[in-house]
Amino acid sequence: MKMIVTLLTLLTCFSQASPQDTDFSQKQKPATIKVLIQRKATRSLMEVKGRYQIFNPLNGTQISSGMIGKRFPITADDYGIRWGEKFPGIHQIRIVPGDSQSTILVNGIQYKGPIEVHEIEGTLNIVNEIDIESYLKSTLTVQFPSPLEDEVMNALAVIARTNAYYIASKNKNAFWHVDSREAGYQGQALVGSKIHVDRAIETTRHAIMTFQKAPFAATWTKNSAGETVDFAAIFRKTIIAPPGVQAPIAAKDRALHQWSFTTPKQTLAQMANMTTITGVDLYLAHNSEKVYAVKLSNGSQSTDVNFFNLQRFIGANKLKSNDFTVKMNGEQLIFTGYGEGAGVGLCLYSARIMAEKGEKASTILSVFFPQTQIEKIRSFDQFKN
Repeated sequence: MKMIVTLLTLLTCFSQASPQDTDFSQKQKPATIKVLIQRKATRSLMEVKGRYQIFNPLNGTQISSGMIGKRFPITADDYGIRWGEKFPGIHQIRIVPGDSQSTILVNGIQYKGPIEVHEIEGTLNIVNEIDIESYLKSTLTVQFPSPLEDEVMNALAVIARTNAYYIASKNKNAFWHVDSREAGYQGQALVGSKIHVDRAIETTRHAIMTFQKAPFAATWTKNSAGETVDFAAIFRKTIIAPPGVQAPIAAKDRALHQWSFTTPKQTLAQMANMTTITGVDLYLAHNSEKVYAVKLSNGSQSTDVNFFNLQRFIGANKLKSNDFTVKMNGEQLIFTGYGEGAGVGLCLYSARIMAEKGEKASTILSVFFPQTQIEKIRSFDQFKN
């Protein structure tokens, strides 16, 4: 009986908050990214296996802790967050694994790294802060379930890491940087399940591209059909990014990758909330054939639709790229285009042929991201925004 009382006393002492304790996970940490894993939830099942500490992210002070794990639904109201115990007046908590053996599960999915919970108007936004190397292993596994050439995979790892560094570093104090649904992030469920992804991440570990001494928005397109344009021109953002380039390999085979489809004018009229449309005008990125938006008009009114919304409405299986033209034929619209993707960044079609000819990832990247350098960056403290 005495032993049981002693153990209970120890656990109670450990779980008491100490105003002297601060969030150790914020010190000397690697580059991380915050991923929104639950949006506006009213209730989620939160489980910690092993030691943990809970901090108030507003000031970094410890408010609770435990030695043997915890499993309770997490909820919130106007008075604060509740997870087995109440945290009155506290609307944000940060749960940090106590050691490398501790894990956190949210609704049965395991996550690596701290979990932050932000209460907003009685609902919960749950965020996983994950080191970028682990984040890439999860997201690239979803995007590339089958292996490509080793040097292409290495190039893709550098591109994805560059983009993650850009997103996370441009607004370090944001509650979250990316949405798990958009990024294809599934926690630890897929990490390590694809050897080709793990190999590419480890081979290029911490390597990013910089443009004007900083990471930038970087991506790839499946087939550029002969040219790429800079990120800002298509996504219409006021950002600094490398210029687009000519892609002779894809240009040579452009005709092989032509596509076409027909759709009723009424389909796009519904999208524009019009009874009919009499014209479709294309907005082209500067000095290119890439479409960043279309203008739909009926003579008396018009509306602009960006390429990505248009593609989602029509379907990416039909509107395969933003390299297209539109013709009217009675009540039908005829779309004719080339290639696949948004025509930004690395042209995968060209990169694969280059890799087959023996080109290394560094050379491939230098072709499609001119005026950039490859650097090893382990934390955001190594460069200035």
